[in-house]
Amino acid sequence: MKKQKVVVTGAGIGGLTASIYLAMKGYDVTILEKNSYPGGRCASFEKEGHRFDIGATLLMMPEIYRRMYKDFGTSMEDELDLYRMDPVYSLRYANGKELLFSSDLAEMQMQLEKFEQGCYPRFLEYMQESYHSYLLSMKRIIDVNYYNIFDFINYKNIRMLHKTKAFCNHYRRSVNYFTSEELRIAFTFQNIYVGQNPYRASAIFAMLPFLELTEGVWYPRGGMHAIVESLVSIAKSYGVEFSYKSEISSIEVAGNRVAGVRLQDGQVEKADIVVSNADLPYVYNELLPESRYVSKLNRLKYTCSALVFYWGMDRDFPGIKQHNVFVSKDYRKNIEGVFNGDDVSYDPSFYLHSPVKSDPTAAPDGQASVSIIIPLDYLRQGKEYDWDRIRDENRKAVFRRLEQEGIRDFEKHIKFESAYLPVTWKSVFNLSRGAIFGSLSHDLMQMGYFRPHNRHRKYKNLFFAGGSTHPGNGVPMAILSGKLVAEKIQKFYPSKQPFADARK
Repeated sequence: MKKQKVVVTGAGIGGLTASIYLAMKGYDVTILEKNSYPGGRCASFEKEGHRFDIGATLLMMPEIYRRMYKDFGTSMEDELDLYRMDPVYSLRYANGKELLFSSDLAEMQMQLEKFEQGCYPRFLEYMQESYHSYLLSMKRIIDVNYYNIFDFINYKNIRMLHKTKAFCNHYRRSVNYFTSEELRIAFTFQNIYVGQNPYRASAIFAMLPFLELTEGVWYPRGGMHAIVESLVSIAKSYGVEFSYKSEISSIEVAGNRVAGVRLQDGQVEKADIVVSNADLPYVYNELLPESRYVSKLNRLKYTCSALVFYWGMDRDFPGIKQHNVFVSKDYRKNIEGVFNGDDVSYDPSFYLHSPVKSDPTAAPDGQASVSIIIPLDYLRQGKEYDWDRIRDENRKAVFRRLEQEGIRDFEKHIKFESAYLPVTWKSVFNLSRGAIFGSLSHDLMQMGYFRPHNRHRKYKNLFFAGGSTHPGNGVPMAILSGKLVAEKIQKFYPSKQPFADARK
């Protein structure tokens, strides 16, 4: 019996996950990847013995990974050599204060009380409520497929959204628990993980800091790309075929169906089913025929972008943890500026990652591989950018802040630099507007059923996986997107191939 042919465009986390679930059920799966390597923004690169994670730098929500690997017939522990980060990260404020975010509650109590006496009971209450919100959201909103609007808009879900404070503002909710501005920042800045402004985001995202404390933050030996390597290996064991340097020029349509994809060299790869793991707005704008939906898609809210420096250092710096967040003096002004189009700030907030703290293989002995992430606005149509100035002024701001923190002569120890600008994210990964965090924001009206669907409305055998479709962006959500889209494909185009015959 002939297997149904599935072409997956893009070897990001969502595409890899979907391909494995489908291959396990007996589909004939081929992944076409634009670049010469798999992983998308979860890829890595090496230079002079230094290894850098291109995008994601920490593993959150380990239970999602654990379930995924179990589904694939293995285990997270067998596939990944994980190190639990504790403290999770160091939050450094411009006034000289430091908060070490720790899952050790006794340690956390001692630190919190230094910022605000008597706040610990409120912290525990906030943590309990937020973690409960996560469990409810996962069950009712996140890890579910939608087939009609009433799957999302119903009495149980509306009641649940009220319980999870989804209609409230995240920052304003933190005000109910902390009077200290430092602590309000500490429990809201995580919105940047998904490219959101903490001062405008839904309070449903209060779950993020408490997931770090309850389920933990982990780092795989070999970097986040170790996840990609394990998924590629599993995919190949189930017979998934890979084709790199295979950029798509268009998705071929025939009536209300897609017939396959056309590559840049003109070759057509025919398919019964296409799963696009490319950025969804990019697919609608660049790969499909024009439609009225495109204009609606382009009016949606987008995540911010980022300038990322990758520095090979000739020495390590003991005063730096693996994960470090440097908070600007006027944090709100800085963050609001990012989302209002500011390209350069004299005092930006930024994140510093130094993986040698837990994984010595990230750099030569006694050296370090450091990445700096500075949030920037997404690319605005018609706006002119001086990228040299943006890169140079932001670099100077980082060095200035590190000097203020007592980290001396940092610049002198940089062996080499690579930098990814918003235009880099757009050109290398086809991210609309250079919006690095899955392009489409998690606005309340861009969640659940209201997020772009993982099945095309017209071309019924075209499906989507990745950060810009349901359930959202970030590596754990990309994993779920692959799982959910595979379930939906099996519902509408069931495989006739027995599971036992699927693995090679």
